[in-house]
Amino acid sequence: MIDRYSYPAVAEWPRRFNVAPGQVAPITLAGDLPRLARWELLAPWRGHGGVRPPPIRTARLAEIARTPVLARARRCLVAGDGWYAKAKVGKAVHAWWIHGATSFAGLVATHKEDGVEAFAIVMVPAPEPMRAYSELLPAAGRTAWLEGGEPDEVPWRAIEVSRYFEEVAHDDERCIAPLGNPNQGSLF
Repeated sequence: MIDRYSYPAVAEWPRRFNVAPGQVAPITLAGDLPRLARWELLAPWRGHGGVRPPPIRTARLAEIARTPVLARARRCLVAGDGWYAKAKVGKAVHAWWIHGATSFAGLVATHKEDGVEAFAIVMVPAPEPMRAYSELLPAAGRTAWLEGGEPDEVPWRAIEVSRYFEEVAHDDERCIAPLGNPNQGSLF
C-alpha cells in the first residue's frame, strides 16, 4: 500500500522522464499536499469467473459523467509536462514527445480491495495541428480543474524523439532528446 506520509518533500522527489502505467507519480488534490499514487485505476467490479476488466489508464473527458467509476472519482492534478506519442508514417514508426503543460487533469480513487490510491489521466481531442501526432492528448490541469471547472488549453509542442522511452527501465534525459541534430536545420 502507498503510504502518502512516508515520502520525502516534493522537491526531493527525483525528476522522471518515463512514467509507465502501474508506476507511481505525484498527484495533488484540492487543499492537500502532493503525494504519490499509482497510474491506473482498477475497476471496482469483477466480471464472470472473477476476472477483472483492464485497468483504466486514461479517461475521455466526455465519458466521465456516464462512467460510474470515473464519475465517483475525485479530481486531481498529475505532475507531468509531456506525453509520448507514436504514429506510423509510411512504413516507419515515428515517436514524439508532446509537451507544454505543467500538469495533467486526472481522476483519483482508492480501490476497496487493495487500498491503493490510483489515478487515470483525463484525455481530450487533440487540437487540429496536433492531430498529426495523436488523436487524443492529456487535458492540462490547474486549480480550475480541481474546483470543478474545465481543463486548460495549452500550446502543445511536438519534438521527434527516438523510441528509447519504449523500454520502461529507461528513465533519463535521453527519453526526450530531439532526434538528430537540432542545430543542423533542413537540407531543403
